[in-house]
Amino acid sequence: MTSDPLQFDDPCVLFALRRESAPFVRLFPVQQRFPGAPCRARFCGPSWLTVLVLETGVGPDCARRALDWLLAAPLLDNVPYRPKVVVSAGFSGALRPGYRAGDVVLADEVIAGAGQRWPVPWPGELAPGEWQPPLHRDHVLCLPRLVGDVAEKQALARQHGAGLVDMESATVAQACQHAGVRFGCVRVVSDDCQTPLSPRLVSCLSGGRVAPLRLLAATAVAPHLVPQLWRLARQTRQAAQQLALALGELLTLTLPWTAEV
Repeated sequence: MTSDPLQFDDPCVLFALRRESAPFVRLFPVQQRFPGAPCRARFCGPSWLTVLVLETGVGPDCARRALDWLLAAPLLDNVPYRPKVVVSAGFSGALRPGYRAGDVVLADEVIAGAGQRWPVPWPGELAPGEWQPPLHRDHVLCLPRLVGDVAEKQALARQHGAGLVDMESATVAQACQHAGVRFGCVRVVSDDCQTPLSPRLVSCLSGGRVAPLRLLAATAVAPHLVPQLWRLARQTRQAAQQLALALGELLTLTLPWTAEV
């Protein structure tokens, strides 16, 4: 874990939700908690590839709170931690046709809704060969809300030239650039661009944490949401499994890590 007697620098992966992180944590079992974090924070994986996994909650405010702590050299047993790379990982909605639930995308650029753009240095050029699951490259748009309307998705794709949309990656990219820490963005498609999500369902999924009781209440009032919810549950389960496999392979095969940013 420690690369320098004065600090350690294991890579960090930020997920918004436990549903996104759970399959990865099964592949990279928990070693220990990181006390004092503003969110769930655990060191995971084998001793030769320890990864700090954060579950920040949904949206830019939750991500920013976690990053303020993460990038301020928090102490573990009086040793400061400074990640060599921070990876924004999790579910994304597709903005363009051709993407299906479970497709994994490496962002080559992250775009904020206001137009700011950030490059994505990690993992850079990949070694030749077959990657499983297959990896796509595309721009990722970041908005502070979920997008469920098909026409809006198509308009956002045209306006920003992005293939996916999420809620946290621009916040992570900006914070990493400011701190001089290498940034990565690995996203998995949880819903395609041609299937709408009900505004009521979008509202239930837009909070800092997804509340099962809110979903239950919403389906009681609007039973037609149940098929959408089951479809989304099936797609996100498959997406999280594919994301875990891709992250495990990327983190393993891009070693050795360098200190360069």
